[in-house]
Formats: sequence, structure tokens, C-alpha cells
Amino acid sequence: MRYQTFTGTMDQHVFVKYLKSLVRSVTKPMIIITDGHPAHRSKLVREYVESEPKLLGFHLLPSYSPELNPDEQVWNYLKEGLGKAALKTKTNFIAYIRSRMKKLQRIVAGFFRRIDTQYACRQRLPTN
Repeated sequence: MRYQTFTGTMDQHVFVKYLKSLVRSVTKPMIIITDGHPAHRSKLVREYVESEPKLLGFHLLPSYSPELNPDEQVWNYLKEGLGKAALKTKTNFIAYIRSRMKKLQRIVAGFFRRIDTQYACRQRLPTN
């Protein structure tokens, strides 16, 4: 599970920058599945995806289908403790988001510790 925090507006340039960082961080080809945000549907993104050999596919989820998008569960997880957190500055907010995302990464990594799902992970995780 990969993520990136940024300030400003999500646009096609921010998304391509994220895809490039994602591609640099992996050794195996991958398929990107994302929602239909305008930045994800742009000509610049399509051209980049078509030119990058590590990106085997780029699939947009159907419009208005949050039930198909695991990101929606990530947002729910992030928001569940947000009301109780004392976040008075942008720096506090970003630190909170990063902390929760790192915790969520550990939870998701745990799903791949099972012998049946270890095939999907880059490296063997210890079984506890």
C-alpha cells in the first residue's frame, strides 16, 4: 500500500509525479486501479502510462461506485479519529495523516503474512 502526501491541489502533474515515484520504487510491473478523478483521466496521465513499460494496465473504476474503491475505506479509517485529534496547524494535520497511514500500512502488511497470501508480497514477511 503506497501513498504520498502533498499540499495544494491534486492535478494531472501531481498524479504523474506520484506514478513516477511509484514506478521507481518497484522492480516488477504493476497495474494501477484508480477512481475517475479528472487528474487520473487526463491526456498527460494516459500518455505517461502508455510510455511506461512497468505499467501493464491502467483501469478506472466506474463513476459513483465507492463500494468498489478500497480508497474509500482508507478515508473512513483516517477520518474515524480525526474529530478527537487536536490538529491546530497544517503541520499537525499532515503528521496525523502520515501516522495513521503508517499504521494502516502495518495492518495491510499483516494480511500478507498468511501463508496463502504471501505470493502477493515483494518479500517474505515473518509469520508471528
